[in-house]
Amino acid sequence: MKEFELIQNIFQASVMANVQQRDDILQGIGDDCAQVEIPQGQSLVFSMDTLVEGRHFPLDADPVDIGYRAVATCVSDLAAMGAKPAFFTLALTLPESDPQWLAALAQGMAEMAEPIGLSLVGGDTTKGPLTITLQVHGYVESERAVLRSGAKIGDDIYVTGLLGNAAAAVPIVTGELQVSSERFDYFYEHYWRPQPRLIAGMALKRVVHAMMDISDGLAQDIQHILKASGVGANLDAHSLPISAELMKWQPEAATTLALTGGDDYELCFTAPKAQAAEIALITQTLSLPCCKVGEIVEKGLSIKGYDGELTGWQHF
Repeated sequence: MKEFELIQNIFQASVMANVQQRDDILQGIGDDCAQVEIPQGQSLVFSMDTLVEGRHFPLDADPVDIGYRAVATCVSDLAAMGAKPAFFTLALTLPESDPQWLAALAQGMAEMAEPIGLSLVGGDTTKGPLTITLQVHGYVESERAVLRSGAKIGDDIYVTGLLGNAAAAVPIVTGELQVSSERFDYFYEHYWRPQPRLIAGMALKRVVHAMMDISDGLAQDIQHILKASGVGANLDAHSLPISAELMKWQPEAATTLALTGGDDYELCFTAPKAQAAEIALITQTLSLPCCKVGEIVEKGLSIKGYDGELTGWQHF
Protein backbone atom coordinates (compact mmCIF):
# COMPACT_ATOMS: atom_id res chain seq x y z
CA MET A 1 0.00 0.00 0.00
CA LYS A 2 0.99 3.62 -0.54
CA GLU A 3 1.09 6.10 2.34
CA PHE A 4 -2.45 7.43 2.10
CA GLU A 5 -3.86 3.95 1.54
CA LEU A 6 -2.15 2.81 4.75
CA ILE A 7 -3.61 5.72 6.69
CA GLN A 8 -7.09 5.33 5.27
CA ASN A 9 -7.42 1.55 5.22
CA ILE A 10 -5.69 0.69 8.50
CA PHE A 11 -5.50 3.59 10.91
CA GLN A 12 -8.35 5.85 9.86
CA ALA A 13 -10.61 2.80 9.68
CA SER A 14 -9.68 1.70 13.21
CA VAL A 15 -12.25 2.13 15.95
CA MET A 16 -9.61 3.95 18.01
CA ALA A 17 -9.72 6.69 15.34
CA ASN A 18 -13.51 7.08 15.56
CA VAL A 19 -14.09 10.50 17.14
CA GLN A 20 -17.73 10.99 16.18
CA GLN A 21 -18.90 10.80 19.79
CA ARG A 22 -16.20 13.18 21.08
CA ASP A 23 -17.20 16.78 21.77
CA ASP A 24 -13.60 17.81 22.41
CA ILE A 25 -12.19 16.56 19.07
CA LEU A 26 -13.42 18.75 16.24
CA GLN A 27 -11.24 17.21 13.51
CA GLY A 28 -9.36 13.91 13.58
CA ILE A 29 -7.44 12.05 10.88
CA GLY A 30 -7.81 13.34 7.32
CA ASP A 31 -6.80 16.98 7.33
CA ASP A 32 -3.56 18.95 7.63
CA CYS A 33 -3.99 19.18 11.39
CA ALA A 34 -6.20 17.70 14.06
CA GLN A 35 -8.38 20.23 15.90
CA VAL A 36 -9.43 19.92 19.53
CA GLU A 37 -11.29 22.02 22.04
CA ILE A 38 -9.91 21.83 25.57
CA PRO A 39 -12.66 21.44 28.21
CA GLN A 40 -13.21 24.44 30.45
CA GLY A 41 -11.07 24.45 33.59
CA GLN A 42 -8.70 21.82 32.20
CA SER A 43 -5.08 21.99 31.10
CA LEU A 44 -3.72 20.03 28.16
CA VAL A 45 -0.74 17.85 29.09
CA PHE A 46 1.22 15.80 26.59
CA SER A 47 4.21 13.48 26.37
CA MET A 48 6.16 11.84 23.55
CA ASP A 49 7.93 8.48 23.31
CA THR A 50 9.99 6.95 20.52
CA LEU A 51 10.58 3.20 20.17
CA VAL A 52 13.27 1.86 17.85
CA GLU A 53 13.45 -1.76 16.69
CA GLY A 54 16.46 -3.52 18.17
CA ARG A 55 16.82 -0.90 20.88
CA HIS A 56 13.44 -0.75 22.62
CA PHE A 57 11.90 -3.96 21.36
CA PRO A 58 13.39 -7.10 19.81
CA LEU A 59 13.66 -7.76 16.11
CA ASP A 60 10.72 -9.82 14.80
CA ALA A 61 8.58 -9.12 17.88
CA ASP A 62 4.82 -9.65 17.67
CA PRO A 63 3.35 -6.40 16.25
CA VAL A 64 0.27 -6.75 18.47
CA ASP A 65 2.53 -6.69 21.53
CA ILE A 66 4.56 -3.80 20.11
CA GLY A 67 1.42 -1.74 19.53
CA TYR A 68 0.01 -2.37 23.00
CA ARG A 69 3.29 -1.61 24.75
CA ALA A 70 3.93 1.52 22.68
CA VAL A 71 0.67 3.07 23.83
CA ALA A 72 0.88 1.82 27.42
CA THR A 73 4.38 3.13 28.10
CA CYS A 74 3.54 6.57 26.73
CA VAL A 75 0.22 6.76 28.57
CA SER A 76 2.06 6.02 31.82
CA ASP A 77 3.37 9.58 31.70
CA LEU A 78 -0.21 10.86 31.82
CA ALA A 79 -0.83 8.72 34.89
CA ALA A 80 2.13 10.35 36.60
CA MET A 81 0.54 13.78 36.10
CA GLY A 82 -2.85 12.62 37.33
CA ALA A 83 -4.27 13.27 33.85
CA LYS A 84 -7.14 11.67 31.96
CA PRO A 85 -6.16 10.34 28.50
CA ALA A 86 -7.70 12.17 25.54
CA PHE A 87 -6.02 11.56 22.18
CA PHE A 88 -2.70 10.74 20.53
CA THR A 89 -0.74 11.16 17.32
CA LEU A 90 1.42 8.51 15.69
CA ALA A 91 4.51 8.76 13.49
CA LEU A 92 5.73 5.55 11.82
CA THR A 93 9.02 4.99 10.04
CA LEU A 94 8.69 1.70 8.16
CA PRO A 95 11.27 -0.31 6.20
CA GLU A 96 8.47 -1.54 3.93
CA SER A 97 4.73 -1.38 3.44
CA ASP A 98 3.28 -4.50 5.09
CA PRO A 99 -0.50 -4.16 5.59
CA GLN A 100 -0.77 -7.37 7.63
CA TRP A 101 1.95 -6.26 10.07
CA LEU A 102 0.44 -2.78 10.34
CA ALA A 103 -3.04 -4.15 10.96
CA ALA A 104 -1.64 -6.20 13.85
CA LEU A 105 0.18 -3.13 15.22
CA ALA A 106 -3.07 -1.13 15.06
CA GLN A 107 -4.89 -3.97 16.83
CA GLY A 108 -2.42 -3.89 19.73
CA MET A 109 -2.69 -0.13 19.98
CA ALA A 110 -6.47 -0.32 20.01
CA GLU A 111 -6.43 -2.95 22.78
CA MET A 112 -4.73 -0.40 25.03
CA ALA A 113 -6.24 2.84 23.70
CA GLU A 114 -9.94 2.08 23.42
CA PRO A 115 -10.72 1.05 27.02
CA ILE A 116 -9.14 4.25 28.35
CA GLY A 117 -10.83 6.61 25.88
CA LEU A 118 -7.70 7.44 23.91
CA SER A 119 -8.40 8.38 20.28
CA LEU A 120 -5.96 8.49 17.36
CA VAL A 121 -6.27 11.89 15.66
CA GLY A 122 -3.33 12.10 13.25
CA GLY A 123 0.28 11.33 12.46
CA ASP A 124 2.78 10.66 9.71
CA THR A 125 4.44 7.78 7.86
CA THR A 126 7.79 7.55 6.09
CA LYS A 127 10.29 4.93 4.95
CA GLY A 128 13.34 3.90 6.99
CA PRO A 129 14.40 1.73 9.98
CA LEU A 130 11.37 0.68 12.01
CA THR A 131 10.64 3.48 14.49
CA ILE A 132 7.41 4.25 16.33
CA THR A 133 6.78 7.67 17.85
CA LEU A 134 3.66 8.55 19.83
CA GLN A 135 2.57 11.79 21.39
CA VAL A 136 -0.20 11.31 23.94
CA HIS A 137 -2.38 14.13 25.23
CA GLY A 138 -4.54 14.28 28.31
CA TYR A 139 -6.59 16.65 30.44
CA VAL A 140 -6.07 17.57 34.06
CA GLU A 141 -7.57 20.28 36.24
CA SER A 142 -5.28 23.28 35.90
CA GLU A 143 -4.39 23.39 39.61
CA ARG A 144 -4.18 19.60 40.07
CA ALA A 145 -1.35 18.50 37.78
CA VAL A 146 1.25 16.64 39.85
CA LEU A 147 4.85 17.61 39.14
CA ARG A 148 8.21 16.15 40.11
CA SER A 149 9.11 19.37 41.90
CA GLY A 150 6.68 19.17 44.81
CA ALA A 151 8.40 16.74 47.21
CA LYS A 152 8.89 18.08 50.74
CA ILE A 153 11.19 17.05 53.56
CA GLY A 154 9.40 14.52 55.75
CA ASP A 155 7.27 13.09 52.94
CA ASP A 156 6.93 9.34 52.71
CA ILE A 157 7.97 7.75 49.41
CA TYR A 158 5.66 5.15 47.87
CA VAL A 159 5.64 2.90 44.84
CA THR A 160 2.72 1.04 43.31
CA GLY A 161 2.67 -2.51 41.99
CA LEU A 162 5.73 -4.74 41.74
CA LEU A 163 9.24 -3.85 40.65
CA GLY A 164 11.77 -5.90 38.71
CA ASN A 165 9.57 -8.32 36.79
CA ALA A 166 9.80 -6.47 33.46
CA ALA A 167 13.59 -6.18 33.65
CA ALA A 168 13.87 -9.88 34.50
CA ALA A 169 11.78 -10.62 31.40
CA VAL A 170 14.19 -8.99 28.94
CA PRO A 171 16.39 -12.07 28.28
CA ILE A 172 13.21 -14.14 27.94
CA VAL A 173 11.70 -11.69 25.46
CA THR A 174 14.90 -11.55 23.40
CA GLY A 175 15.23 -15.33 23.37
CA GLU A 176 18.53 -15.33 25.24
CA LEU A 177 17.07 -17.41 28.06
CA GLN A 178 14.78 -20.43 28.00
CA VAL A 179 12.43 -20.96 30.94
CA SER A 180 9.37 -23.06 31.78
CA SER A 181 6.10 -22.14 30.07
CA GLU A 182 4.59 -20.91 33.36
CA ARG A 183 7.55 -18.64 34.08
CA PHE A 184 7.61 -17.46 30.47
CA ASP A 185 3.95 -16.44 30.56
CA TYR A 186 4.28 -14.59 33.88
CA PHE A 187 7.33 -12.50 33.02
CA TYR A 188 6.50 -12.05 29.33
CA GLU A 189 3.22 -10.41 30.33
CA HIS A 190 4.96 -7.96 32.65
CA TYR A 191 7.24 -6.75 29.87
CA TRP A 192 4.83 -6.54 26.95
CA ARG A 193 1.63 -5.60 28.81
CA PRO A 194 2.47 -2.93 31.42
CA GLN A 195 -0.57 -1.42 33.13
CA PRO A 196 -0.34 2.37 33.34
CA ARG A 197 -1.79 3.44 36.68
CA LEU A 198 -4.23 5.98 35.29
CA ILE A 199 -7.05 5.64 37.80
CA ALA A 200 -4.59 5.61 40.67
CA GLY A 201 -2.88 8.74 39.35
CA MET A 202 -6.18 10.59 39.00
CA ALA A 203 -7.23 9.57 42.53
CA LEU A 204 -3.88 10.23 44.20
CA LYS A 205 -3.27 13.67 42.69
CA ARG A 206 -5.22 15.38 45.47
CA VAL A 207 -3.10 13.92 48.29
CA VAL A 208 0.45 13.63 46.92
CA HIS A 209 3.19 16.24 46.61
CA ALA A 210 5.25 14.79 43.72
CA MET A 211 4.83 11.87 41.34
CA MET A 212 6.41 10.24 38.30
CA ASP A 213 6.31 6.89 36.54
CA ILE A 214 9.12 4.36 36.86
CA SER A 215 10.52 3.67 33.42
CA ASP A 216 14.31 3.61 33.89
CA GLY A 217 14.53 2.04 37.34
CA LEU A 218 13.48 3.38 40.75
CA ALA A 219 17.02 4.28 41.87
CA GLN A 220 17.52 6.46 38.80
CA ASP A 221 14.00 7.87 38.46
CA ILE A 222 13.68 8.96 42.11
CA GLN A 223 16.68 11.20 41.49
CA HIS A 224 14.61 13.21 38.99
CA ILE A 225 12.17 14.02 41.80
CA LEU A 226 15.00 14.83 44.20
CA LYS A 227 16.71 17.17 41.74
CA ALA A 228 13.50 18.94 40.74
CA SER A 229 12.43 19.35 44.37
CA GLY A 230 15.85 20.21 45.82
CA VAL A 231 15.71 17.45 48.43
CA GLY A 232 17.22 14.05 49.23
CA ALA A 233 15.88 10.60 50.06
CA ASN A 234 16.49 7.57 52.23
CA LEU A 235 15.20 4.33 50.68
CA ASP A 236 14.96 0.89 52.25
CA ALA A 237 15.80 -1.95 49.87
CA HIS A 238 14.06 -4.41 52.18
CA SER A 239 10.74 -2.59 51.61
CA LEU A 240 10.77 -2.89 47.82
CA PRO A 241 7.70 -4.65 46.37
CA ILE A 242 9.26 -7.70 44.72
CA SER A 243 7.14 -10.60 43.50
CA ALA A 244 7.44 -14.05 45.05
CA GLU A 245 8.05 -15.38 41.53
CA LEU A 246 11.09 -13.15 41.03
CA MET A 247 12.48 -13.90 44.49
CA LYS A 248 12.15 -17.61 43.84
CA TRP A 249 13.72 -17.41 40.38
CA GLN A 250 16.51 -14.86 40.96
CA PRO A 251 16.87 -14.25 44.72
CA GLU A 252 20.35 -12.72 44.45
CA ALA A 253 19.50 -10.37 41.58
CA ALA A 254 15.93 -9.44 42.54
CA THR A 255 16.80 -6.29 44.52
CA THR A 256 19.10 -4.98 41.79
CA LEU A 257 16.44 -5.63 39.15
CA ALA A 258 13.82 -3.85 41.26
CA LEU A 259 16.02 -0.81 41.81
CA THR A 260 17.73 -0.42 38.44
CA GLY A 261 16.01 -2.65 35.89
CA GLY A 262 13.37 -0.29 34.53
CA ASP A 263 10.33 -0.96 32.31
CA ASP A 264 8.00 -1.25 35.33
CA TYR A 265 5.77 1.75 34.52
CA GLU A 266 4.55 1.90 38.09
CA LEU A 267 4.08 5.15 40.01
CA CYS A 268 6.57 6.58 42.47
CA PHE A 269 5.17 9.39 44.59
CA THR A 270 5.79 11.36 47.77
CA ALA A 271 3.11 12.39 50.23
CA PRO A 272 2.86 13.82 53.75
CA LYS A 273 2.64 11.27 56.54
CA ALA A 274 -0.82 12.58 57.43
CA GLN A 275 -2.13 11.18 54.13
CA ALA A 276 -1.08 7.57 54.81
CA ALA A 277 -4.61 6.40 55.65
CA GLU A 278 -6.10 8.10 52.57
CA ILE A 279 -3.45 6.58 50.32
CA ALA A 280 -4.17 3.15 51.77
CA LEU A 281 -7.90 3.64 51.18
CA ILE A 282 -7.40 4.69 47.55
CA THR A 283 -5.03 1.89 46.63
CA GLN A 284 -6.97 -0.79 48.51
CA THR A 285 -10.18 0.31 46.80
CA LEU A 286 -8.39 -0.14 43.47
CA SER A 287 -6.90 -3.48 44.61
CA LEU A 288 -3.53 -1.97 43.75
CA PRO A 289 -0.46 -2.98 45.77
CA CYS A 290 1.24 0.09 47.17
CA CYS A 291 3.98 0.31 49.75
CA LYS A 292 6.17 2.85 51.48
CA VAL A 293 9.81 2.48 50.46
CA GLY A 294 11.47 5.49 52.05
CA GLU A 295 11.36 9.10 53.16
CA ILE A 296 12.31 12.49 51.76
CA VAL A 297 15.20 14.09 53.64
CA GLU A 298 17.22 17.27 53.26
CA LYS A 299 19.85 16.01 50.81
CA GLY A 300 21.61 13.00 49.32
CA LEU A 301 20.35 9.55 48.37
CA SER A 302 20.95 6.48 50.49
CA ILE A 303 19.51 3.00 50.10
CA LYS A 304 19.57 0.87 53.22
CA GLY A 305 20.43 -2.75 52.50
CA TYR A 306 21.90 -2.11 49.04
CA ASP A 307 25.41 -1.16 48.00
CA GLY A 308 25.30 -1.79 44.25
CA GLU A 309 25.15 0.54 41.26
CA LEU A 310 22.38 3.13 41.16
CA THR A 311 22.38 3.60 37.39
CA GLY A 312 19.25 2.46 35.57
CA TRP A 313 18.43 2.32 31.86
CA GLN A 314 20.69 4.52 29.74
CA HIS A 315 19.43 5.81 26.38
CA PHE A 316 22.96 6.66 25.20
